[in-house]
Amino acid sequence: MKRRNQGGFTIIEILIAVVVLMVGVLGLVMTAALVTRMMGRANRAQLAANYASQRMEKMRTAACIAGQRNPGVDTLYRGSAMIAYNTWSYTDMPSGSYRLQVITRWETTNNKLRADTLEQGVPCRT
Repeated sequence: MKRRNQGGFTIIEILIAVVVLMVGVLGLVMTAALVTRMMGRANRAQLAANYASQRMEKMRTAACIAGQRNPGVDTLYRGSAMIAYNTWSYTDMPSGSYRLQVITRWETTNNKLRADTLEQGVPCRT
């Protein structure tokens, strides 16, 4: 009886291919989880930055009115969760202008506070 050379894969080759494929898939899953966390952090930072920008625009017009040029604090909530809070203050500058400073703090995913500062000079012509 003649024996033919049979083609195909051995069980060892199949097991090695499955292990290599699983390592690749596991790497993709870990990368997807990391990207999802990074997107969540970026979303929180973007919300805080938008909130600070809106507060800056509201308070910029008040810089030239003595009765409205007061420091303050406000908080942004989503539902019952605090997203960010702003503190703002004015500083007298020479030649009748003011410096408006808005400091925004928001909570990170690790329950730590992060802060960013937004400053702008406001000229007041009288």
